[in-house]
Amino acid sequence: MVETCPTCGGARGPGSDRPPCLCELSPMAPAEPEAPAARSGEGHAKALRCPSCGGWLEQGVRRCGYCRVELASVRCWRCFDLSFAGTTACASCGATLGLEGDMGPTDDRCPGCAADTLHVIVVGDHRIRECPACAGVMVDHDTLERITHAREAEAGVRLTGGPRKAELTIEPVRYRRCPTCARVMTRRNFGRSSGVIVDVCKDHGVWFDPDELTQVLDFVASGGLEQRRQRDMDEARLELSRRRIDAMNEQMRASRSVYETPGVHSGGALLGALVGWSW
Repeated sequence: MVETCPTCGGARGPGSDRPPCLCELSPMAPAEPEAPAARSGEGHAKALRCPSCGGWLEQGVRRCGYCRVELASVRCWRCFDLSFAGTTACASCGATLGLEGDMGPTDDRCPGCAADTLHVIVVGDHRIRECPACAGVMVDHDTLERITHAREAEAGVRLTGGPRKAELTIEPVRYRRCPTCARVMTRRNFGRSSGVIVDVCKDHGVWFDPDELTQVLDFVASGGLEQRRQRDMDEARLELSRRRIDAMNEQMRASRSVYETPGVHSGGALLGALVGWSW
């Protein structure tokens, strides 16, 4: 009988169908070169080894990249970043981590890696579909709207400083199919200025590659969507002003053409007709 960790419920030894326990793994000394570098803003995050094969683990994964064993991890309810089980606070936004629920697999295959079927994951008050292999997520449009509105409200969005842009990397363009309807999804820059290129199915939601949902919510929390809405309003007002000016110019051109029509309303023709008229 394999011992089970009372904190996270993970297995403390091989031979169990439970994910391994990561609670007792300690931070690694930064002098060792093999350890993965922490992401921006995560200098305090732990660098951990896989308890199954000993390989170094990247923050924000569900499975070991070497032996593919499942790891005990939890999504942050605020920014949806992944943290190892046993971590008390999210390394990305600092929120106190809670519980998440895996409602089981669906019939939809991951459009990102095609290595696994998507699972329904309950994070806070929201349900998303996640690939346990690559940690990409599919979020329906209504849920995404609730998540972004909640992030704006929780962060107290303000228009100063501007949003932090995601780092742009040159990668081959991949057009993915919606896991629900199998139609090719549209690639869009989220918010038109975030720098995060997501895959959108107009009927079933948005696909986010690993870390992209967290990057999008960081963009939202820093005022990116509010600034986009303000720019759209300004552009709409400017366009309305242009249309009004164009309409006035058109009316003026029409009026001039009426008075300048030969033999009808031309001032000279009208005067000539009056002079020759027999009263």
